[in-house]
Formats: sequence, C-alpha cells, structure tokens
Amino acid sequence: GAIFDESAKIFFFFFFFAVADLNQNDEIFFFFFFFCSVTFVDGNNPFFFFFF
Repeated sequence: GAIFDESAKIFFFFFFFAVADLNQNDEIFFFFFFFCSVTFVDGNNPFFFFFF
C-alpha cells in the first residue's frame, strides 16, 4: 500500500469494482476484491473495515 497515495487507492478501488460489475463475473469480482484487499489494506486505509 505504501507505493500508492490515498487518491490512487480510491481510484483503483472504484475502477476494479466497476470492471467487475460490468463483467458480471463472480470470478473476476472476487479476484479484484482479493487483489484490492491484499494490496491496499494498511493502517492508514479508510477502506480497511469495508473490505472485511
């Protein structure tokens, strides 16, 4: 998470979930969900509790 600033985290969060939603594919959705949660969760992340 350290390589991304907060705005980048927010951008990627919405981008990946929008892609997953447009594809209507559970495998894609959960892949991106897992990717985002592992990549972006840190002590300063406002989305931390959203992911879990």
